[in-house]
Amino acid sequence: MKRLFRFCVVSWCLVAQQNVKITYLATQASVQDVVRTMAAQASLRYNWQKSFDQTNPLCRRWVRDVRIEAISFEAAMRQVLDPIGLRYEIENNEVVLFRKSDAIGQIEAEPTSVPFDAERLINYSTNKKSVQYIVIDLAAQIGLGYNWGKSFAQTDPECRRFMFNVSFKSLPFQKAMAKILDPVGLRYEVEGTEIVLYRR
Repeated sequence: MKRLFRFCVVSWCLVAQQNVKITYLATQASVQDVVRTMAAQASLRYNWQKSFDQTNPLCRRWVRDVRIEAISFEAAMRQVLDPIGLRYEIENNEVVLFRKSDAIGQIEAEPTSVPFDAERLINYSTNKKSVQYIVIDLAAQIGLGYNWGKSFAQTDPECRRFMFNVSFKSLPFQKAMAKILDPVGLRYEVEGTEIVLYRR
């Protein structure tokens, strides 16, 4: 009887957590960051390492213009994960990501480069920010993401250097990036839909 009661309580808690209303708004964020934030709203933890091991690189993809307003946790998770080919389970009060069976092709396929306008004019201003965060901001202005893991592995510690009093107006994206990366000896490439940093 006690075991049945405990099972009912656990089941009720899981249902209650998945029915919590979630609100999340972001211009750009990685799948893992979105999931972690939404899990916290449902009083759940997020198993970052297990999810990463099972779903990399899909879990690192950027999602843009996320607008989730007062919908259930389950519906919110589907909204974020379905387009990426992922699913989730709750294990010991933790959200864990898994690949859907039909996501294998997406994982193995090489990223296709997207056309982007290197001459698009950029406006930007900051008193103090690291190179990586400035690049993220600039990339977002032309609809590109930023591959944090790959860029960091290839360019640390240069990518962590701070830049002060950065300001430019109506500067082509290509020149804006050069203004940020040249002083620290870095360059960039567009791979798929993401900016990746390299040493010169």
